Amino acid sequence: MKRLTLLKTISILFVTSLASCGGGNQSGGLAPKSGDKIYYERILFDTSDETASNPSIYLEAKDGVKEVKVGREIIKFGYSGGVLTLDAAALRKAGPKELTASVTMGNGKKTSIDIFNATKFIKTAEDFQAIGSSKKACEGYYVLANDIDCSSIPNFEPIGQYFSEEDPENFYFHGILDGDGYAIKNVTCTYSHSPTGISGGGYASNYDVYSGSFGFSSDAHKAGDNIGIFQVIGSSGLVRNVTFDNCNVHGRTIVGIIAGNNMGHVYDCLIKENCQVKMDTHFYDDDCNTGAAFGIVAGSGEAKNLISLTTRVSMLDIYEDYDDVYKGKTGNGWDHSATEGNTDPWWRFASATKEIPGTSTKITDNNNQKSNGIYSVVGKCWGQVQDSVGAAFNFTPINETPISAAFGHTHQGINKPTSGDSDLGSLTNCAVYSASALKQVSTYSTYNFSSEVWNIQEGSFPALKENINRFDIAK
Repeated sequence: MKRLTLLKTISILFVTSLASCGGGNQSGGLAPKSGDKIYYERILFDTSDETASNPSIYLEAKDGVKEVKVGREIIKFGYSGGVLTLDAAALRKAGPKELTASVTMGNGKKTSIDIFNATKFIKTAEDFQAIGSSKKACEGYYVLANDIDCSSIPNFEPIGQYFSEEDPENFYFHGILDGDGYAIKNVTCTYSHSPTGISGGGYASNYDVYSGSFGFSSDAHKAGDNIGIFQVIGSSGLVRNVTFDNCNVHGRTIVGIIAGNNMGHVYDCLIKENCQVKMDTHFYDDDCNTGAAFGIVAGSGEAKNLISLTTRVSMLDIYEDYDDVYKGKTGNGWDHSATEGNTDPWWRFASATKEIPGTSTKITDNNNQKSNGIYSVVGKCWGQVQDSVGAAFNFTPINETPISAAFGHTHQGINKPTSGDSDLGSLTNCAVYSASALKQVSTYSTYNFSSEVWNIQEGSFPALKENINRFDIAK
């Protein structure tokens, strides 16, 4: 983002008296009112708010301002005391988008200011949930106006819809969510509420899904595939500057707190230590994984500057899948009925790592790591993830010894030819660290975490700065 020259020496007294300043190349009589935000670096504007004040930004222009254009349109403005105020009606007319205003100063020189024209400022849990209400809503541009407490929503419905590959009813999040450092917090997002199965084993199951007691209302989510706060972030979707606080996500397979599947772009996001993600099963398939951030980063997906502090990433020890497709099939006497022509609709999956047939040698993931489908940050990466860190932890597959969770894994064709024989994906400058190391400033010396976005201090976990797009309040 192009950075403007900031007026760092403006005093509180000046800001207090700003609304009454006169002279100095005023045009259209526009000026901040008491309580208005005066931005430092870029303007955030809510196009849905018909009562929104004319937005203002600090701008150093010794000779004043002669003209302001948004696109091809010359718009009304006011300039006084180092503050440029733009016409709200003109920005509403431009519609939701990221745009640049061209400013011609009194001496003829030009500069520009960045403007994020939001579809809506997100202020409540209901506002946030509504992003997933339609394909059009999933293409909107949004800014968090404050922390969003989702505890009022009993079960949050993932944003976006995925039914199956190439289904015409699919729609993904192709918009922008700019968190401005604020938090999405207290989320419960679960596809199945069954604590135990009913086949006699007493294991967790998906029986409530098949009996009609769904966790989710949308058919796209009921099966529990690709589950996260965003089900799928589309290839043009962008999520940035968001803290995830006390978010609990539960899916059947391919699960992450931010997204089940990230096909788009995620930058500068924090997952706090109190978050939790659970996956029921990966069906002995190293393409179907869970990680704190994502189950999958697809080929078009990228993520950078992620920090995950949670160690609460898990898969059930034993999971019973309930489906009529299992009737008539024979198992080994433990995971399914062994009798020919059986009517048993249950099949059990254990969280044991795979073995090479006929041996006791464990099969590793695509990157030759023991995984069992559980990763610290990214399940499987077909795309690009860089400059990101996660919390180190161990997990114990059933009847096995503890395994250290890796950051994630990429696709190696030779190890998984059924999913394509090309090597895909990269994890660049990504690693896991102990809780104590995550509180040390030196840990982040080789990472590109901007000090304007992140607060990294010795002895504390990193945090995103709220109000990254800094502003003063006119008095």
